[in-house]
This record gives sequence, C-alpha cells and structure tokens, in this order.
Amino acid sequence: MEKKLRIYTPNNSFKVDKRSLSLLLLWSIVFLIYSTKSKFPSNEENLELLGFVFVIITFLYSLYFMISNFFIYETTNGEYNGYLIIDSEKITCNLDVYTIYEIEKISILSIYFRGKFNGNTRAWERKKSNGVENYIEIYKKDGEYKKYFFLQTKTENIQMFSDELRTYYRFGKLGEQNYKNIVD
Repeated sequence: MEKKLRIYTPNNSFKVDKRSLSLLLLWSIVFLIYSTKSKFPSNEENLELLGFVFVIITFLYSLYFMISNFFIYETTNGEYNGYLIIDSEKITCNLDVYTIYEIEKISILSIYFRGKFNGNTRAWERKKSNGVENYIEIYKKDGEYKKYFFLQTKTENIQMFSDELRTYYRFGKLGEQNYKNIVD
C-alpha cells in the first residue's frame, strides 16, 4: 500500500454554518416578538405566549447546539484534491513534483489530527479538529515557494514518512527541530 495524505485546498470565501444561522434566527425571532409586544396591546397576551414558546425552543436548541459541538468536527471550507507523497528522492503534491536536489528547504506543521480536541473552550465553537490545518512549505533553489495543506488522521499522518523525512533532514532540507517534532 502506498503511503499518501490527502491534500486540502482551502477556499478563502466566508462560509456560514447552518446550525449557527438557525440559532441566530431563533434568537432574532424571540427578540422581535418581545420588542413588538408593546406595539400591539390587544394581542399582548398571545405574543407573550408565543414569545415564551420561542424562548423555550431557542433555549433547548442552544443547549443542544453547545453540547453537540463536543461531537462535531470543525467546518471545512475548501476541497480535497490530490495527494501528498513523500519518498527519499522526491515530494509529490497533487500534480507538482519536487526532487530532493531542487528543494532548498522544507518546513512542516503537523499538529492537527481529525477528531482531536482543537483547544476551543468557547461554547459556540466546535471542539473536534477537522485535521486540515497541517501544511508543508516547499522552498525551491530557484526562489519558488509553495504551501500545501494536508489532512491527518490517527492512522494516516506525517509520521508514516519518518524514514523518508530522515533523508531530507540528513541533506539539510528539513530543520532539526522540525524533524524531531514529526518523529517524536
């Protein structure tokens, strides 16, 4: 079986989470009901009841929203296209191939794993990492620079390439601390 990691290309557009939008809509309805109650005194009792029902629905949905954030991955805004393959002589990123001789330096950030706690302590944010914030930066000798994001899971991660990365470390392409962070 060939060792490879999926490449992720982030989309720079703003993506709205439907669950957050639903929660915002519910709270807006509650606010609207209670702010219009005084403008319609003849329907005040009905609006009070409707407002109370929406407060309960909104509170329950808010509770569900906060609890479910412990079990849902962060949203991703992008697409998967191609694979990152590292071997002793070259690095392949989707359709781009970089030989060890044309690479001046590489840098790798690989601390995010799909499903791992992402450090968010805010109630409104998801707690499980989507695992796509990892990246490899490749600096070529001709001055070209590329950055590729990749997905890591517990079973498919950058440590699969530790033997191959040792070669890049020995050739001075990968820094000592960066190499130790990956293999340890």
